[in-house]
Amino acid sequence: MSADRYAAIRFNDRPISGPLPDQGSFVIPPGEISADYEKKPSRSLKDIYPNIADFRTYPVEPYRSREAMAAEWTRLWPKVWLLAGPASDIPRAGDWFKFDLGDQSFIIVRSAADRVQAFYNVCKHRGNQLVQDDFGRDAKSFTCIVHSWCWNLKGKNVRVTDRDTFQPEALCGNLDLSEVQVKEWGGLVFITMNPNPMPFEDYFAGLLPTLASYRIDELFVIKDLTIEVPANWKTMYTVFNESYHAHATHPQIKPAVEDHFIQADFYPNGHNRHLFPVGQISHRWPDRTTVNDYLAYMLREAGIDPADFKGSAADVRRAIQRAKRKPDNAYGIDFGGWTDNQLTDDWNPALFPNVTLNMHPEGVLLMRFRPHATDPERGYYDVMVLARKLGNDMRPPAYMGVDDSVDVSGKTRPARIRATTEHPQAGELLEQDFANFASLQKGMHSFGLGGVMRYCEQEQRIQQFHAELDLYLSGRKG
Repeated sequence: MSADRYAAIRFNDRPISGPLPDQGSFVIPPGEISADYEKKPSRSLKDIYPNIADFRTYPVEPYRSREAMAAEWTRLWPKVWLLAGPASDIPRAGDWFKFDLGDQSFIIVRSAADRVQAFYNVCKHRGNQLVQDDFGRDAKSFTCIVHSWCWNLKGKNVRVTDRDTFQPEALCGNLDLSEVQVKEWGGLVFITMNPNPMPFEDYFAGLLPTLASYRIDELFVIKDLTIEVPANWKTMYTVFNESYHAHATHPQIKPAVEDHFIQADFYPNGHNRHLFPVGQISHRWPDRTTVNDYLAYMLREAGIDPADFKGSAADVRRAIQRAKRKPDNAYGIDFGGWTDNQLTDDWNPALFPNVTLNMHPEGVLLMRFRPHATDPERGYYDVMVLARKLGNDMRPPAYMGVDDSVDVSGKTRPARIRATTEHPQAGELLEQDFANFASLQKGMHSFGLGGVMRYCEQEQRIQQFHAELDLYLSGRKG
């Protein structure tokens, strides 16, 4: 491994050239990394945040207090770019969807074939929300159900019912819908409440090549789930911002996923990513030679008969990559345009402040964590599965929690499921994470914790999250 080629692979902010002892190391040892991992290195965390050591501990109070919640609403949420939803939900002019964040609600509408706009979801009369449903199709206008004021798709007020009964001073000011900036990019729609935001391309610059490579604009939603959770949004988000928990929370993945030695890349503005080798046994697993049942399943799924496979466990990942390169591969799609390691591995970017994605050519698991409108110890966990049309009756990766009964053809857009904590309907792996949310939130009240959380170097993404969040809450950014 040459330092210049894999400078992005770090431990304690230092490039490495060999395996590290089992004490918090989380990089891929030489000889086991794909030779095609990206050559362009990310910056070290310390380069981006010189004070990163200040965030290796963090107080629990911001995860519990109304004061912290209020500060986030003043200094964070109105300043950043936010993922509103997939562009596939508004394919034609007149299609719209609703995006809620805390006590704010937005209408995202394709106002023309080549234009997407976003408006606050509020009537300029007395504040009634204009749309109540999650989605709408072929709309011509937005009409308030209380007094029938009406706006066209571009937000222009076209009717004040019984206008002659209003005195002039009652109708002063702009009666058009209040608009927010919106960006349709790469199959996703982002908004910002900031009237003078950092340019979108600058805000996400480090991650845009990764996101673009998965061609999300070709995907469609096959599962859409929202759960109200008794935990702060940060509690949920940080659960998915470290790999340290995987061996204990998801022990079943160790025979087929390397959860310990992974690649970590950090970018400005709070964004980062982990790259998990899949089809490779964890270093925490005792038998790393035998082709176990999990690896055999993955071989079979890729069209390789395990009974005819001559290699050891160490050869499985490469064999699956080669199988996918074949024109007649089992998935029925052309895998050209993706690197070898993308054909097997889980690429896991995190978009500051509140989105993570688990990305594969066959499909993308999108998770978003939203604040509650009034309670700092409650929040919303959104899960969307976006899939590509696959051949040969193939389905997206099983860990995404898509039941066999779910239509994955893309012919219909499923309704949003509003599940409960008692029956989350998220699938085995995600429900294991889900179980941690409330427990972590409760534990933050314990006198025994001492009011402080501690983060190891396998949790650098959380350190980065808090370092970036501090820039906003302190007023130094935004």
